[in-house]
Amino acid sequence: MKAAGGSTKPAMQSLYVALTEDPETPSQPIHLGFRSGVTHLRVYLKSLEEIGINHVALNLRFNQADIETTLKRLADEILTEFPGPDFAE
Repeated sequence: MKAAGGSTKPAMQSLYVALTEDPETPSQPIHLGFRSGVTHLRVYLKSLEEIGINHVALNLRFNQADIETTLKRLADEILTEFPGPDFAE
């Protein structure tokens, strides 16, 4: 996000997420977040990126699937869409 004076400042949002096995499951509200498939989560995170949110803390407290499986799915199916800054420059 642009701050006064034009400098870029980080903006963050926390989000409770519960991933379903079916990637196409539509969003269903849960406390401070939603339960959905990875397709909806990806679309939602892209929409946050478009409005300037550049950090999202995913909280898996209400996730009912195996945590190792969920983390692998997030890494393989979501994080690859958000490569982050190129620090090599």
